[in-house]
Amino acid sequence: MSESEFVLKTTPPRMPRLAMERPRLLRYAERLRDCAAAAVVAPAGFGKTTLLLQWRQRWLEAGARVAWLGVDAQDDPARFTVGLLQAARNACAIRDTPPSGSPGLETLTRMLSEVARNGAWTVIVIDDAERLPEATVRQSLQYLLLNAPANLHIAIGSRVPLPLRTTELVAKDSFLQLSTHDLRLQLEESMVLLERRLGARLSVDERACVHDATEGWPIGLQLAIAAIEHEDDAAAAVRTLSARRGSLQDYFVDSLLAALPPHAADVLTRIAILDHFNQELCDAVSGLSCADLLQQLVRETPIMMVGERDGWLRLHPLARDFLRGRFEQLPAPERAALHARASHWYMQNGRLHDAADHALAAGDEALAQEYAARALWMLGALGKVDEAREWLQRLPMALLESDAELRLGAAAVLAFGNRNAEALRMASDVLGNPRTSPALAVVARRVASTAAAYADHLGVLEKLLASWPPVPADVDPLYTANRLNVGAFVALHRGDTGAARAQIAQAATLGREGSLRLAAALGQMLVGLSHLWDGNPRLAEEVMRPALLLAEREEGRRSMIASLHAPVLAAALLQLDQQTAAQALLANRLDVIERCGFADNILLAYRTLVYAALAQDDERRALSVLDSFDAVAHRRALPRLRLQGLAERVRLFALRQCLQSADEAMVELDALAAVFAQEELRPYVPHYQLVASVARSYVALERNDIDAADSALDRAATLAALLRRGRDARAVKVLRAVVARRRGSDQALPLLREAMSLASLSGNARLLANVHPQALEMAAEVENGALLPKAGRRRRASIDASAPGASGLLTTKEAEILRLLQRGMSNKRIALTLDIGGETVKWHLKNLFAKLSAGSREHAVDRARLLGLVK
Repeated sequence: MSESEFVLKTTPPRMPRLAMERPRLLRYAERLRDCAAAAVVAPAGFGKTTLLLQWRQRWLEAGARVAWLGVDAQDDPARFTVGLLQAARNACAIRDTPPSGSPGLETLTRMLSEVARNGAWTVIVIDDAERLPEATVRQSLQYLLLNAPANLHIAIGSRVPLPLRTTELVAKDSFLQLSTHDLRLQLEESMVLLERRLGARLSVDERACVHDATEGWPIGLQLAIAAIEHEDDAAAAVRTLSARRGSLQDYFVDSLLAALPPHAADVLTRIAILDHFNQELCDAVSGLSCADLLQQLVRETPIMMVGERDGWLRLHPLARDFLRGRFEQLPAPERAALHARASHWYMQNGRLHDAADHALAAGDEALAQEYAARALWMLGALGKVDEAREWLQRLPMALLESDAELRLGAAAVLAFGNRNAEALRMASDVLGNPRTSPALAVVARRVASTAAAYADHLGVLEKLLASWPPVPADVDPLYTANRLNVGAFVALHRGDTGAARAQIAQAATLGREGSLRLAAALGQMLVGLSHLWDGNPRLAEEVMRPALLLAEREEGRRSMIASLHAPVLAAALLQLDQQTAAQALLANRLDVIERCGFADNILLAYRTLVYAALAQDDERRALSVLDSFDAVAHRRALPRLRLQGLAERVRLFALRQCLQSADEAMVELDALAAVFAQEELRPYVPHYQLVASVARSYVALERNDIDAADSALDRAATLAALLRRGRDARAVKVLRAVVARRRGSDQALPLLREAMSLASLSGNARLLANVHPQALEMAAEVENGALLPKAGRRRRASIDASAPGASGLLTTKEAEILRLLQRGMSNKRIALTLDIGGETVKWHLKNLFAKLSAGSREHAVDRARLLGLVK
C-alpha cells in the first residue's frame, strides 16, 4: 500500500456541516480518560463517526494527542499494524519504525512502548471496525486493547459487536460501550434539530410526530427533514410523511435493498405485515428459514429493532412503511395467503387480537369477528383500548348477547370511554344476579371499578371496595392486582399516600407481564401521583421516568400506558423547573390523554401546560389552554377538571387585577358545591373545599381584604393537612406569608423561609413562582438575610415610594417601577435596583400596562404623564 493511501486512512473525515452536539453523549469523551477503551456500536445512520469526530475535538481541546485510523476489509494484521503505526506517528511524533519483514505483534509492542515512554495522554480512534478481517480483530486489535499503557486509550466505531474478549476490562470498569439505544435521538434532541432546520414552521406536536415516525434514528430524521423543508405546507408534509416516495424511498432503495440479496428483500416484504415477530412467526409467514437472515439484519442494518421480549423483533416504522408499499404490489391472492398464515400462527399461540386483524385482512370477516370477541378482554388488559373500540364497533351485538363473559369483555372496553355508565350498569346487573358464578362476579367487579374510576366516581369505588369479597386463589392474578389498585386509588384520594403505596407494593409482587401489563402500569402511575401529592417531585420523577421509557419502548409514545405516565412525569419536571422538557413529554399525545386518561392524568397534563405558558410569560396561551381544559371537562363530564380550571382562572384574573372576571369565575366555582354533594362525588368534598378556599384567598388578597384572605387560608391549611397534600400545604404557607407581608407582620419572612426550605428539600423549584409573584420578591429578602419586612422598606425608600400614583390607581411597587421606566431602565436594571426577581418585574409590568391601557413601555410612560402619575 502506498504512503498516500496510508495518509488518507489516517486523516479524519470532515465533520458534517449540520452536525448537532449532543451533550449527554459528549460527556462520555471525558469518561474515556478513566477507561482503557470505548466502543460505539450501532448500525448505519446512527452518527457513530460524527460522535467520534466530536469526541476527537474535545480530546484535542483538552490537550490529548489523537490518532485516527479508518479501516477496511484489506487490513490484515500486518497492514492494520502499519496503519496504527502511521496514525500514532502523526499524533505523537514517535520515533519508532517497523522492522524489516512483515509487521506483527512485535511491532505493536514497540509502538505501545514508545507511546508509554512519551507519557502524553493519547487516544487512537479506529473507525469502521466491522470491516476488519476476523483474524485482525482477534489478534492485533485484541492485543492492542489488552496491552495499552495507562496513557493510551482506544475508541472504536463499529456497525456490529466485535468478537473481542472484554470481560476483564468490563470487570475493572475500564471498558465503555455505547449501543444503538444510546445513540438514538431523544425527543428533546429531535425537537432541537427540527427547530434548527425548520424554524417555527412546525408546532411542538408536529415535531413530536416526526420524532415518533423516525423513532430517534438520526439519518431517518435528516431524511424526514429533507422531505419536509421544501414543501410549502410543512404541517401537511408531516401528516403525509412516507417512505414510499422522495428522499426516504431513495434511501431505502439505494442503501437497503441494494445491499441485500434478493431473497432477503423478499422476506422483508412479506413480513412487513407483522407488528412484531420472532423467528418462528417469520418462518411461518415467509415459508423460509429466517434465523440467519434476522441475525444479520439486526447486526448490520438500522431497520430491524430488537423488541422488549426475548427473541422478538420489529421493523423500524419508516422501513416498514416502505416495505408495505412493496407488499401491496404483490398479487392479491398471495397477500391474502400471507395474512391467513399469520392469523393461523397467532391463533395457535393464543394471540387472538392479532389473529383477528390478519383474518380480516385475509378476507375472512366471520372468523375475524369470532377471534375479536374473544380478544376484547385481553386487549383491555394490555391497554390497547383504541384497538378494542374499533373491533367493538365491528362486532354484531348478537355475538355478544349470546355469552355473558363476552358481554363483560365488551363492557371492559366501554368502561374506558364515554359509555362508561353503560359499562357500569352491565357490570352491576351481573353482580346483582344471584345466579352469577364467583368467577364471573370477579370479572364484573373489575369492569365496575374501571368504569367508576374512569368516570371519577370515588363514592362508587368506595362502595365497591367496602363489599369486595376475597379474590379466589385460582383466578388470573389480574383480579388481585385490580383489587389492590382500587384500594390504592381510594386511599390516595382520602389522603393516605403511604397506604396507597403499600397497596401498590403488594400488587407489584404479582408481576407486569401479559394480562397484568395495564394494571401494573396503573399502579406505577398511582405511586407517582402519591409523591406529587406529598410534595416530592424528585421522588415522582425517580418512579415515573423509567416507567415511561419502558412503556415507550414496548408500546410507543402514543400508547395508552405511556400516555398515562407522561402527565405525572411532566408535572414533576415542571416543579423541578424543567418547563421545556415537561411540555415535550405531552407533545403529540394530549389527545390520547384526553381520551384514555383518568381525571388526575388530564388534570396534571393541562395544569402543566398552563403553568409552562405562564412561566414563559404567555398568558394568552395559558387562557387558551384553560379553554381547551374546560371543553374536555364538559366532554368527559368530570367536575374535578371543571373545578381546577375555574380555580386557575380565578388565580390568573386576580393576579392581573381583573377582579370582576375573577368574581364571575368564583361564582361558577361556588356553584359546583351542589355537584360535589352528589353521592358519587361526595368523597371529593374536602378536595373541592380546599381548591375553593385557595381561590377565594387570591381574590380577597388582591382586594386587600386581609382578614378574608387569612380566613380562607386558615380553612385551606386545615383541609391540606386533612388530605395530607404536602404540595398544597406549602402553597398555602407561601400565600400566608404574602398575606402577612400585606398586613405588615414580622412573621412574613419566617413563614416564607419555612416554605422555601421544605420546597428545596423536595426539589420544587417553581413553588414561589407558581403561587404568587410577590413571594419571589420576598424570597430575595430571605436570601439576602433580611429578617423583618422593614428591611425591604428601607431599601425601597431611596426610590421615593411616595410618588404620585402610589396610593391611587397604582400600587406602591407599580409606582416605583413606573418611575424607573421613565428613566429608561431595562427589566434587569429595575430588578437590581428594587432587589426583586426578573419574573416579578414582568408580572408588575403586565399589571401596569393593563391599568394604563398601554401596549409598550414608552406608551405606559406617556399614559402616566396624561394621568398625572409622573412629571
